[in-house]
Order: sequence, then structure tokens, then C-alpha cells
Amino acid sequence: MKIANTWGRRLMGATAGILMVAGIVAAPAQAQGLPSPEQLTAGSSNAADAAAKAAADAANNANRAWNDMARQVNGAIPSGVGSSVPYNPIPAPAQAPAKAPAPAPKPSTGPWRATAGQPVAPGNNGEIRVGNRSYLIWVPRGYNPSRPTPVMVGYSAYQDSAENFRNYSRLRESNVGRDAIIVYPRAIGASWEGSPTASTRAGEDIRFVRAMINDLQRYYNIDRRRIYATGMSTGGGMAAVSACHMADLFAGVAGVSGAYYWPVNANCQNIPVAFLAYHGTNDTLTAYNGGVRRGTRYLGVPDLFSSYERRNGCNVGHITKAPLGHNATRISATGCNKPVQAIKVHGSNHFWWYDPSTANDMWAVLSRVSK
Repeated sequence: MKIANTWGRRLMGATAGILMVAGIVAAPAQAQGLPSPEQLTAGSSNAADAAAKAAADAANNANRAWNDMARQVNGAIPSGVGSSVPYNPIPAPAQAPAKAPAPAPKPSTGPWRATAGQPVAPGNNGEIRVGNRSYLIWVPRGYNPSRPTPVMVGYSAYQDSAENFRNYSRLRESNVGRDAIIVYPRAIGASWEGSPTASTRAGEDIRFVRAMINDLQRYYNIDRRRIYATGMSTGGGMAAVSACHMADLFAGVAGVSGAYYWPVNANCQNIPVAFLAYHGTNDTLTAYNGGVRRGTRYLGVPDLFSSYERRNGCNVGHITKAPLGHNATRISATGCNKPVQAIKVHGSNHFWWYDPSTANDMWAVLSRVSK
């Protein structure tokens, strides 16, 4: 696939009726009740098989819808434009056998030791079951079990698959994939808590992400001081949920064209977390300055920026600005305990950007931050 080398490289369709070329569009979630710890692993093998089949069917349906849209978009793009939309593979990868989530690791004064064999070798992709859910994983080629390795969590957008987000985000192909283990948790109902479109109850996705990280540590020597998250659209909203409600776990997050519905930034833990927001000034799905969508208020980038200025102990209102690439400005808070930045992409819509690389840019900032 050819890529236009501008910050305006679009992941949306050529017509107003086609929302995104990355297989993603904004959408959000409404919190509902908190499950008990037993609910995460409850159910017979039949229930686990049914859940696995449902997840595979959902991924296949999403991929079929994506391919239909891709055919429309590619047909509408004039020849010689130099860009096209990729097609997604069908069927979705088979699910691995289910297993119960591991308990939180106990602090140890000695070297890390695996409690289970590596399910995925360095330089490879895979999928791991934890409880009644699963996550995709990329293990960097240079992974060395004698050294703690940072982790990046990647959240897909509304009505998108984890595979599609893995492909278009290019986290694996960036410096993130060179340095970090990347995990892509599978969403239930193709959405995340905090958004009006969520199928999960309040705390359910949070509980799963914590279980996923604990499970990951069974196999790999992860650096628990350097765990990060990113996501596109509603996945960007879940990255904000991670910074708000799992600040004890995450060192920093980066939302890309994020759908920051009110719950994703309410009643946060009072712990500094690095926060980056990449957003187009002409975003027609989640406006840069906020608004109302699906009957729910969503926060604008300036609102989030201000809240993290206060939370991270910055010099509130004292900012610096610097150009980034062809068409963007980096706005940075000053005097902060952890970085707070807004990358304002002028005139751009609801996209994940490639030039400069969104993935490489966020990693240049986040990789220097630890708990």
C-alpha cells in the first residue's frame, strides 16, 4: 500500500458516508455495574468455547464490513493519487485454549523468573487467552528475558478489530515494536468502557487489563515501571481510562483522535501520568474543542490538557509551542512531574498519522517516562 507522506494521510473514506479508512470510527461508552472477581473466570468449557466463537465471529464480521468499505473507497480514489485502503484477512485467528487470569505478582528482591513457558517467541505475533477474553501480542526480536522489557497496550477503535488496529497503527513496525512488548486486548462488543457504545460494565475492561498485565508477567520479564497505552478514537478514550483509573499501573498514555467521553476522565486517581493527545483541528467525529455525541458530552483536547496540567503539578497556563512535521504544532505544559502534550494537527480530520510517525513520536516521549 502506498502512503502519502503528509500528516494529512487519511484513514477515512473519500465520501462523507464512509467514516474511516483505518477500520475505525469514534464511538464511546456508558459505564454499567462492576462484576465480581469470580465473574471474570466463571463458566463451563462450553461457555468458554461459545465466547471464543462469538469473538471470532465478531472479528470476521468486522473484517467483512471493512473489506466492503475498502472496495468502495478504493473505487472512489482517482488513479495516481498514491494511496489506497488495505484489505483485512478473513477468518480471524483461532483462539487459544482458555486459562484463568494470574494473581498479581508479589514483589520480589531477586531476579524475575517465568512461571510458564513463552507462548510466543521473539519476533513473532500471537494470541493469549486470559479468563474468558484474550489479547494479541507482539514480542520484539531483541527480547531478552534477563532484562525487564517495557509494555505498550494498544486499544482498537469502535467497531474495529484488534488485528486491524495492529496493522494500521504500525506500532510493531515503529520504534515501539523494536523496544517493547505490544499487547492488543480484544474489546467486547467492539467498544470500551467510558463510551456510550460500551457493552461492558463499569470496571470490567479495567479489571481485564489488569489481569492481562499480570498474565503477561507469567511469561515475560516486563518492566512494571514502564507500562504505556495508546489507542485510536474510542480506543484513545480507553487510553484515557487507563491514565485516569489505572494510574498506579500506567506510566503514560497517548490518545490519537481520542473520543474522550466524560467518564474517561472522572474521579481519577491522584497520581501523575504522562499524557499525550494527537488530534486534528478539523475532526468531524470528535471535535478538537469537545462537544456532544450520542447524547453524551465528550471533552475537548484543551479540557484534558488543563486537567493533566493540574494533576501533574505543571505551571498551569505556562506552555511552549514548537512545530512538528509539515502541519502540526506540539503544545507542551511546563514544570510538570510527568509530560503533558497536545499535538495539534492543523486542518486534519479523524486519523492516525504516518508522517511524521505518530507511533515513533509518542515513543520518543513516553519511553523516557517511568513510574
